[in-house]
Amino acid sequence: MASTTTSVPIARRRELPPAAALLLTIAGNILVLGIAAVAVAGVAVAAVAVFGPAVLAAL
Repeated sequence: MASTTTSVPIARRRELPPAAALLLTIAGNILVLGIAAVAVAGVAVAAVAVFGPAVLAAL
């Protein structure tokens, strides 16, 4: 194999600082919990809309 040289600089690899990674993890978990809460509320509203007062009476 022949070695080659290039005049194009190779960019240094940037890594995420640990504090930023922790904040992104926490924010991601909060986002997932928020989406899950909205989904549960949507299912509850749909159940009331479909089944009407029978669901409320069963509670």
